[in-house]
Amino acid sequence: MSNRSWKGTILGSIFLLLSVFYTVMFFQKAEFGDTMIFNIAHLQSLTNVFTSPINFNYWNHSGSQINLFSPWLTILSGTIFVNSNVTYGFSIYLTLITFLTFVSAYVYMNRFSHDTLESLLFSLIYTLSLNRFVQVFQIQRLENYLVLIFLPMVYYGIYQILKNQRWYNLAWGMSLIIWTSPYMAVGVLLTLVPWIILMIFKGISHHWSYWGRLSLSLLKTFGLVVLTTIGFLVPLGTKLLQGKLQQNPRNNFNYVKWFDQLHLSQIQQILLIGIAVLSVLVLIVIFMNSQFSYKLIMLEMIPLTISLFVKTDSLVVDWSRLVPAFQSILDLFLAIIVSRIVILIFQEGPGILKLLLMVATIGGMSFLIYNQADQIHAEQRITSASKINYQKYVINYHDRAVEGQNQFLVNNKKASVSYYTKANDYWIQYYDPQSATMDIPVQKYSGYKIQLNNENVRTTKSKRGTIELQTNPGKSIVEIHTQYDWIGIISLLANLFSFILLGYLSLTKVVGKNKKISNKS
Repeated sequence: MSNRSWKGTILGSIFLLLSVFYTVMFFQKAEFGDTMIFNIAHLQSLTNVFTSPINFNYWNHSGSQINLFSPWLTILSGTIFVNSNVTYGFSIYLTLITFLTFVSAYVYMNRFSHDTLESLLFSLIYTLSLNRFVQVFQIQRLENYLVLIFLPMVYYGIYQILKNQRWYNLAWGMSLIIWTSPYMAVGVLLTLVPWIILMIFKGISHHWSYWGRLSLSLLKTFGLVVLTTIGFLVPLGTKLLQGKLQQNPRNNFNYVKWFDQLHLSQIQQILLIGIAVLSVLVLIVIFMNSQFSYKLIMLEMIPLTISLFVKTDSLVVDWSRLVPAFQSILDLFLAIIVSRIVILIFQEGPGILKLLLMVATIGGMSFLIYNQADQIHAEQRITSASKINYQKYVINYHDRAVEGQNQFLVNNKKASVSYYTKANDYWIQYYDPQSATMDIPVQKYSGYKIQLNNENVRTTKSKRGTIELQTNPGKSIVEIHTQYDWIGIISLLANLFSFILLGYLSLTKVVGKNKKISNKS
């Protein structure tokens, strides 16, 4: 076995063991609340997502349109785990996510720095960071920590493009991020634009040919990112045109209030100021002696840090939902700089010292995870996950699913009605000698095909935002069949072919590069 294979095996084993440890801590310590129930209900309801954005079996049969608002492609893989066994299935899924975060961080940092030790340090610090711990153990929204797999890819991709090299890493990274967390995609885009502008200070950009090639790469990337996310963006845009999207401001962590509550003494404040000044001086020294790419990262950290202390409610535009994205991006940049500083300090040391550094890093970060997890006093842990009826769980997710309450109204009065659901289909049976106005507790959607006694029937939107129709005298059998409307179908097909095209172009570039290397050798 070659040295590279041995190294890959050892690193893979370390990452896997740490991933299992991380999941065990979550399994034993984390609170299993509404957010986790939502995650699992969402995963289970994705079984029919390629044929319809609506699954009548879930969300208390309300026809919730969550998949029109929430990107689902990257989290779809979790469905196969939680549909077999919720408790162990989600644990395996979390282990896989953590392992892939380790691997992604290591691989793309290694391609960036060409230093194994620095890449391993970065992977450990990034994946076992306090920010990721908060995302997994406390905030618990699946997309918030799943997207961390793709952040190293997208920033390595912009690094390649700015060097007039391959563009497809950025295209893949941005597409996967949009299909995971659109707010993170916006946050990433806001950090990439200044880098492009700051390239005017780099000697390589002092030629018109550079900007021509850069513009062409960015244009190809933009076009393919749009095409590979159109299956989500177009149905979302169509839905937004039908009704205004309303979101409550997000209550993020208040760092200023937290600092005030520490009630530090005057000596402690002076000591803290001294440490801060010393840290700034160290960063300035590192900045002056670093490559241009590291300088861009350090410059970007300044506005990202400031954004965490700005009160979002005092701004004209609510950007509270971008703050978690900025936190994760800042965490990525901080992990890069910290690992870089450590490498500069120990780069001349003997091999045994570097090995001890790795052991200390793994031990220290693992203890941090254990210590933080041990402070969580959970009332309900994931061991109770299998006892919950996820099909009845509802959430007001931009539509009005909660207001339906699975309650039928006949002539504006509550009525007992027989019904049956199966994924895309909803059957209702009702008897009344007189014709009546029936308000069905299913959210109105343009992709429905609705029949009354095997004939198409005209429906309206009720005050609850649900389906309303006029029944026939006697026995009425109502059938509701849902699928993507024609715009959604065309968008998904275009999305599929775009992914095939991006895969083909990426493979062509890789094969072409390998051929050049083979010919030179």
